[in-house]
Amino acid sequence: MSTTRRQFLKGTAAAAAVASTFTIPAVHAAENNTIHVGIVGCGSRGSGALLQALSTEGPVELVSMADAFEFKTERLLQRVVEARPDRLKNKDPNTVARFHGLHGYKACIDALNPGDVVILTTPTAFRHIHFRYAVERGIHVFLEKSFAVDTPGIKHVAKSWEIAQQKGLKVMTGLNNRKYFRTEDCVDQIHNGAIGDITGIFVYRCQEEVPYNYDPNKSTLQNQLLNFNSFTWVAGSPIIDWMIHNIDIGCWSKNDWPVWCQGVCGRSVRTIKDQAYDHSTVEYHFKDGVRMVVQQRQIPGTWWAFKCVVQGTKGMAVLGEGHPSPCIYKGFTEDHNDIVWRSEKPRNDSYQEEHNRLFRIIREDLPNVKVDEGIKSAFAGVMGRMALESGQEISYDTAWNSEFQFVKDLDALELDSPAPIEPDADGNYPQFKQGITRNF
Repeated sequence: MSTTRRQFLKGTAAAAAVASTFTIPAVHAAENNTIHVGIVGCGSRGSGALLQALSTEGPVELVSMADAFEFKTERLLQRVVEARPDRLKNKDPNTVARFHGLHGYKACIDALNPGDVVILTTPTAFRHIHFRYAVERGIHVFLEKSFAVDTPGIKHVAKSWEIAQQKGLKVMTGLNNRKYFRTEDCVDQIHNGAIGDITGIFVYRCQEEVPYNYDPNKSTLQNQLLNFNSFTWVAGSPIIDWMIHNIDIGCWSKNDWPVWCQGVCGRSVRTIKDQAYDHSTVEYHFKDGVRMVVQQRQIPGTWWAFKCVVQGTKGMAVLGEGHPSPCIYKGFTEDHNDIVWRSEKPRNDSYQEEHNRLFRIIREDLPNVKVDEGIKSAFAGVMGRMALESGQEISYDTAWNSEFQFVKDLDALELDSPAPIEPDADGNYPQFKQGITRNF
């Protein structure tokens, strides 16, 4: 039976309401107030997230680490030794358990106790699997964006979020711009009518080319994992992995999520042998007819832009990821003389703040905040991916009822397995074809 948009938007809230009708013991940290931390995914984002978690207030200790590749856990552990040796048990790196391969996440999470924290920062494709394993074992979660590459993955995340609520677990999504003081301030202004009724939203991430670092000493699968932004099955494409921040800011400003989209994309100058397209535009519609246009480009020498523009009947706001000084203009051009409001909040490290908030709500047993909204924004990205690949219009129901999965039985994949997609004899990877591809 078709699931309606209204049912989905209310789904996680309904789970919370059910949970509130009976008493659920809260899951706290150990009796000595020390929170043990594990991390699954030790790349660049994981490195930052771990050091930020270890820099929160109160006693915190790194207990376990997991990554597909051993060199990543060892490199990150060395960074911790240099930056936060006080957060190692007995200040000894040998006390930290390290696990490798695509199933090391289980041992890493098993090394924690209920009430501890795991940081999930692998490529997007694996997030829903790791999230479910963590919450089933009573572990609080830092859930880095994005959350899934296809609809079955999104549904899996939504169900895990229900389980987390029922167990009293705390979850913090990695949509860090929601924790940037000035962005919060600007969204409050929008919600309080500073720009009037919203008439349109424009999201941009136009930048230089993203490199592909091929290693001839590694297998096809291993190269795909190490260059995950270049392969749709791993990262879901830029609309999912990169654009989610400002898609989320646009939806947060509107206080709503799209019901329809269509889009166009392609490779105009990119010659790297991967699957990444170098430009895309998605047009989203909200139920009241307001549109949000999301433009992404990675072509050298082209116009640079990284922001979210929200237009209203009284003016416009410019804010979001890539724009550290949100402001409101009385007109519709970014003329400095037309600024009528600029946040007086201090600039803060939003990446650090999201961990500060996670550990605070754990220690003080405070409510979770806006996790369901992050899931809905991630689903908007999945809708956009379907529209870009197919060239078709995609409604909410079409996307939500899709059973397409890029990789079935993903958790059966081993590091030495054949890759889910292989290049042809010339080293070229298959590309989607608008009007033909139906990955939904």
